[in-house]
Amino acid sequence: MVAAAEADLADKNSFWFLVPGFSFEPSCWNHKRETRNWKPTMATGTYLLLMFVLALLFAGGVYLSRRNPNRGAISEGRRNFLSGSFSNEGQHALFFGLQIVIQVFGSDELRANLAKLINAEDESDSAQEKRRFNKSVAALLTENQYAWEYGFWEYSNEAEAAISSFNQWRNEIEASMATEAEELGTEVDRLHRYSDNKEYLIVTFIMLLDNRDEPVADDVGEYAFRPTYAQLAAPFKNVAEGFDESETWTQATFARLLDGIRALDPRVIERDGVYVNPGTEQDGLSFADLVGDGEWKYLTDHAFRL
Repeated sequence: MVAAAEADLADKNSFWFLVPGFSFEPSCWNHKRETRNWKPTMATGTYLLLMFVLALLFAGGVYLSRRNPNRGAISEGRRNFLSGSFSNEGQHALFFGLQIVIQVFGSDELRANLAKLINAEDESDSAQEKRRFNKSVAALLTENQYAWEYGFWEYSNEAEAAISSFNQWRNEIEASMATEAEELGTEVDRLHRYSDNKEYLIVTFIMLLDNRDEPVADDVGEYAFRPTYAQLAAPFKNVAEGFDESETWTQATFARLLDGIRALDPRVIERDGVYVNPGTEQDGLSFADLVGDGEWKYLTDHAFRL
């Protein structure tokens, strides 16, 4: 409500008001300031009642705005994942990527077990199957942490950067690996490999997580009581964001991140990938392959055994 008043200091009975939507004008107005007379066109009782109603409306608006100041707009789509039109706008997607170099000590058992799990993952369509797969791979890696040599991980809670990082990791990994039957051979590719020793494997997890403040779609019970994607992603988010800088590249940190993957509700996984490099049950990388041309320097810069 906006009111404007002009009072003639010389004549205490001279004043006027302007109220949006209404006009109160003098019925007789002398252009000489000292002789102006004001006669309202609305009865005094009606005017006071109007002022009281408008004051109530104004007070009610102030109360509602202070009662819930952070109320967000309603999203137009249930699965509008990439639009960012949510209350946690800008953080509706999380990215997590992890790589571990494992020394296999000439044994084919770990390599074969990983390959078996990866091949079976193609049939993991349901949330429960995805949960079993992630837990199995993470547990297998944790059991063999005595053989970890190098590691690298990346996390982003900004949606645009998260989506970009996921696509970059996936494209670079799939472009560098021989995964199709036509690409695989029985001998070492001397063009890209420095030795036929099979000492190391590189295991990679990449995940793009749904972090929206919207109830999950596939849950039992009433819609209003379903957990949101952000609530389901929160435990893993707290793990990834809970390290001091000095802890970033320690073996204990990687173990905690793998524990976080094991506990992650698969319904928040929008896209993911698990890779073993080289991509066959029999192959492996040599130390010369890891340090030969700098391709893996970002990994070998972070050794667990110093």
